[in-house]
Amino acid sequence: MAKTVLSFKDITKEFPGVRALKGITFSLKEGEVLALIGENGAGKSTLIKCLTGAYEPSFGEICLQNKAFRHLSPKLAKQMGIGAVYQEFNLVPDLPVVENIFMGNLPGKGIIVDYAAMLSLSKEIFNSFGVDIDPRMELKQLSPAMMQIVEIAKAIAQNLKILILDEPTAPLTTKETEILFDIIRKIKVKGVSVIYISHRLEEIFQICDRVVVMRDGEKVGERLVCETDRQELIRLMIGRELTNYFPQRRTCPTKEVILKTQGLWGNGSRDITFELHRGEILGFAGLVGAGRTELMSVLFCDAKREAGDVLVNGKPFNGKHPWHAIQRGIALLPEDRKQKGLLMDKSVSVNITLSSIKKFSRFGIINFSLEKEFVRIYCDKLAVKTPSLEQPVQYLSGGNQQKLIVAKWMVTDCDIIIFDEPTRGIDVGAKHEIYELIHQLVEEGRSVIIISSDFEELIGLADRIAVMSEGELVGFADKKDYDKEVLLDMASGKR
Repeated sequence: MAKTVLSFKDITKEFPGVRALKGITFSLKEGEVLALIGENGAGKSTLIKCLTGAYEPSFGEICLQNKAFRHLSPKLAKQMGIGAVYQEFNLVPDLPVVENIFMGNLPGKGIIVDYAAMLSLSKEIFNSFGVDIDPRMELKQLSPAMMQIVEIAKAIAQNLKILILDEPTAPLTTKETEILFDIIRKIKVKGVSVIYISHRLEEIFQICDRVVVMRDGEKVGERLVCETDRQELIRLMIGRELTNYFPQRRTCPTKEVILKTQGLWGNGSRDITFELHRGEILGFAGLVGAGRTELMSVLFCDAKREAGDVLVNGKPFNGKHPWHAIQRGIALLPEDRKQKGLLMDKSVSVNITLSSIKKFSRFGIINFSLEKEFVRIYCDKLAVKTPSLEQPVQYLSGGNQQKLIVAKWMVTDCDIIIFDEPTRGIDVGAKHEIYELIHQLVEEGRSVIIISSDFEELIGLADRIAVMSEGELVGFADKKDYDKEVLLDMASGKR
């Protein structure tokens, strides 16, 4: 029987006015892959920060290698063999791969660094992973998937015993995800234990042995993966049954063409022709690098159009700047909402009225009472959960941040809303709310374009799916013809 390498015993963490963790107790065995799941705000990140030494628990203890600790420092956690790979990589793009792996952990004597040993160990780790990465190349030359592997190699090089993976597949293609899973299986055989955090429940059944479910700072369930199913995990996470994961359409798209492109070239996109109808949800499928985000940047005038025509409501559109797109009723919710969609240190109010401030101004003077009235209306309409309209948005959950971006564009009265990976990094309950919101938008007569790497999501939401591969639009699928394997074939370049 595998030995226990980690135990949380009654871990509680309190912040002023908030109890973020409430008596968390569970263990991790050697060579086990343990899924830690829950909605945004469930307490997963707080618990992991207690384990890595970023937070000190208010009560309870953490047991590692038969030693009990009231709290860990980051240095002590590292010495105990705990490593973490987060969604935002902790790497230096301009340095070689090998220097990133051994950053802060240089082998050698005194000031003499054993560079040959660094190269040798790096190659050994990559070979054991079954991947071909030259340790001497600059990190920025690698894809996000390979950068993630470098992060794991960095942890392995430091006598890793417990690896924490936080949403590891968010930037990965299906093929890259399989490479990652293969690496997890290999390090598991060597006795490394993994805590796997993901909102993609299907992955848990592929790679994990056991699952711990959290809700509102408490552990609400613990199951062997082979003894549970998706529906039970969703019920535990959100505290209720979610019978219709994807909402049912109550209206149908009209025949009115609200957006049309003809032979559009730009930003890597080549000869793109499609139509978007009023009240339609048009999905854009494709693998990472297919050019979907790049195409939408051209439509939103955030990248140069090289050739082709765009018609909005039947009239030619030749905008040169995102403001021109906004004026013609086109809105974009970017894939990276924190960097490109929101001002994270600003308030809910500021973010919602950011793109429509002229609506609340006269002679350069803002009517703050009118602004607040609109903000309150849209927060209520979209069920944004915030303690105050002056709350900085960095303290809201991912789902509520996404709702704020939608509210921002609704205030501008836009007709065409482009969602780029709308549910990435969002928990299952918040995903359902975003899906309901998208349906609400099309029922109001707006039109929606969705880019998603999740084929199940597109199949569940879209009225039609356009498939892109290597910058080209390779085909369309109507709802009656949806087939995941066919879509994947098309995304791989098969027309």
